[in-house]
Amino acid sequence: MKKKLIAALLLCAMTASLFTSCSGGDDAASSEAPSSAVTSSETASSKPESSKPESSEAESSEAASSEADEESEAASQTPSAPAASSAAPQQSQSPASSAAPAASVAVSTIVDAVKNAYGENYLPQMDLTAEDLEARYGIKADDCDEAAGQVAMISTQVDTFVAVKAKDGKADAVVAALNAYRDDLVNNSMQYPMNVPKVNASKVYQNGNYVFFIMLGEFAPEDADESAAVAFYEEQNQIAVNAIDSALAG
Repeated sequence: MKKKLIAALLLCAMTASLFTSCSGGDDAASSEAPSSAVTSSETASSKPESSKPESSEAESSEAASSEADEESEAASQTPSAPAASSAAPQQSQSPASSAAPAASVAVSTIVDAVKNAYGENYLPQMDLTAEDLEARYGIKADDCDEAAGQVAMISTQVDTFVAVKAKDGKADAVVAALNAYRDDLVNNSMQYPMNVPKVNASKVYQNGNYVFFIMLGEFAPEDADESAAVAFYEEQNQIAVNAIDSALAG
């Protein structure tokens, strides 16, 4: 009887032990399942976070590329400033021939136009003869259709105006004669100090078959140094050039 009771107790103990073992395995399995679920959830939630920066970087790259393209296009459409000129024109005593006038203009008409341009500052009053023009300036009558010259009547004044309408093919000879006169006047003649800048600023000017020697204009300011006085007289001579061109243009 005792043996049967002991055997029954052992059987109950073994059954309880087996039941406890099975219950522990189910709990372990159920505890592992949430952990796995949590891991999956964390993995799933981490994916959007990692994808957002990549999307943002891609959009930033596209925006930067678009702005660069717009700036490049704007730069290509911007017109170049033109570039600006720095050299001042040089005055030549043997100027290239201007376009020949359309119609013949009398030398007297040109002389009157120059006188009117200067007004009371036109100082030459003494007319020169054909003999004077050849003796003083080397202008030959055979080279001219018309010629006129005037100089100041007072010896202390050097104002001079010579106007020549050369025959066809003779304009270069007249230019050469007047340039030779000017070179001698500048380099070899004795002048009052006040007249030196005006002599140095004297000009030989050609327009087609018309050739001129110009040394005209009002007196330079007393306080001007020599270089400033020369520049002043060059501007004064330009008054005659403008009047000549206007007269020849009709």
